[in-house]
Amino acid sequence: MSFADLMPVRIGILNRPARKQRHRAIDEVERQRALRYGADLLIKGLQLQLADQEAEHADVIARIDARHAEIVEGLEQQIADLERRLAVGVLAESAAARTQELSIAEIRQYCVKPVPLHQAPFATVDPGRVPPTWARGNDEGTQPLPAA
Repeated sequence: MSFADLMPVRIGILNRPARKQRHRAIDEVERQRALRYGADLLIKGLQLQLADQEAEHADVIARIDARHAEIVEGLEQQIADLERRLAVGVLAESAAARTQELSIAEIRQYCVKPVPLHQAPFATVDPGRVPPTWARGNDEGTQPLPAA
């Protein structure tokens, strides 16, 4: 607003209308550029967040894979140890069976003749009266087995 507009009498051309405030119309091209610049910044920020999340995800996957490999290796070692123990047990059992093989003639030579159970020297009808094995003497006619 000018000084002339404030005066009660107009100075100048009388038929001239009073000045109105003119606002410049918003330039649509500039508005679109500003929107695009803001969108570009937003997209760059989101891309940075995505890259960070992908890096964290890759790190977590690597740790999971390492732990999985460690567990698998431990289980494979346990399986190998159990297989080795089984093989040793089988070999020991077969060795013990081979050293304890006796022929029927050897069994008859070292043992007394078989008798029915009711005629055995340790047989009794009263189980409370059975003497313990440490209290029984060496039965007659039996010979101790030879040392292996």
